[in-house]
Amino acid sequence: MPDSEKKLSYESRPSPFWYWIERRFFDLLFHTLWPLRIKGAENVPRKGAAIVVCNHLSMVDPFIVAYAVRRIICFMAKQELFRNRVVGFLIRVTGAFPVDRSRMDAATMRTAMTVLKDGYLLGMFPEGTRSTTGDMLEFRVGAIRLAARTRIPIIPAAVYNTDRALPPGKFARPARIRIIFGPPIEFTELYDRNDKGEPLERAVATLRERIQDLHEQAG
Repeated sequence: MPDSEKKLSYESRPSPFWYWIERRFFDLLFHTLWPLRIKGAENVPRKGAAIVVCNHLSMVDPFIVAYAVRRIICFMAKQELFRNRVVGFLIRVTGAFPVDRSRMDAATMRTAMTVLKDGYLLGMFPEGTRSTTGDMLEFRVGAIRLAARTRIPIIPAAVYNTDRALPPGKFARPARIRIIFGPPIEFTELYDRNDKGEPLERAVATLRERIQDLHEQAG
């Protein structure tokens, strides 16, 4: 674990050992079955907190983001994944924590804020689920609210072709995949606002447009 990242103070503490094991596994995949091209990684801070927000096409997306940032990143993961003992274990030991996709409850928000307070990267997929058409779904407001509350920047990111690499309900197949990171966005206009209303909607639209642009660049 990088020296800049201290031990996380919530139950799903990242394990440097399992992080290393999983990274070696994806080293093999990304040099054979799924050749990976990474662009804009310099936009991700080498230390300190940030929220990495990405589009979502495949179950492999969080592993690609984690591999590309080269830091431990704690993802909000749908609570259903934790019901599978193997999957639940593998994602929990790398820092993932469960979220109810129908709402952002107080407990989830507290955990997310702890992740950021402890200097980690927080990973979020604001569409809430994978797109089955390749078109980006509408964004939920959770990432923007969290960024406004903590005054921590959002790093927009986009994956491309991962739906061909691991389609929903099918086996993995060869594909060239790409990920691109954009410059950090700070939604300062939302700071110190209790009733965010229209400014919040504009911020969500701006973030979605940025990630859509990155996805088109990646293609």
